[in-house]
Amino acid sequence: MDGFSKRFHGIVTMVTALVSLLILSACDHDFYKTGDSDLSYLHTDFVEARTNSASAFISARTDDGAQLTLQPALKTPWATKGDTVYRALLHYNKVEKGVTEPVGISPVAVLHIRLSIDLPQVPADPVTFESAWVSRNRKYLNLGLKLKTGQSSGARAVQSLGIVCNSVRRQPDGGRTFYLQLYHQQNGVPEYYSTRVFASIPLADLKEKDSIVLDINSYKGKVRKRIAF
Repeated sequence: MDGFSKRFHGIVTMVTALVSLLILSACDHDFYKTGDSDLSYLHTDFVEARTNSASAFISARTDDGAQLTLQPALKTPWATKGDTVYRALLHYNKVEKGVTEPVGISPVAVLHIRLSIDLPQVPADPVTFESAWVSRNRKYLNLGLKLKTGQSSGARAVQSLGIVCNSVRRQPDGGRTFYLQLYHQQNGVPEYYSTRVFASIPLADLKEKDSIVLDINSYKGKVRKRIAF
């Protein structure tokens, strides 16, 4: 068993709290403006953003490899750990000599791959699939999804997301194909309206000639995406 397979063991990672933050953030902020508003000229990038000891964001590296210094530092309710790197979607103004003014930052769920072997079942409640792409630095497979959500009169429920691996197959060229499935549990959350969320799957353990087959249960049926490296 290689190092990748050893790290597969364990149950699926469920980012329930982060999914809640993603939904709240999407409801509170809409940076995708058009026309001549101030927001129409913003830059928007997926980043790895770092906080200082006071849990405020002070720098970010984009998926294109640009290193940004954020001035002033940006404090958010959802980033609570100091000296930590977060996966996020950053909205910022013009960059001058590597320094920029941040306008807003939203959390991106990081879904680490786990084996499905120990799970009695893999919940696959439907989502709306929008897009899947490998980041330019090839560190992440990014997903654009819409989750149906709403408020109920009962106890607050939170949806769960994760990625599980159902099998790995060796190919004649020596590469490996990982058959993945999106884990999604609605957890009783009402389905009144749709909210866009983004998630990133780390690809550090994948090598040249490896590939991914990802299955997503959507409201329109199963979506299968094939990604080669």
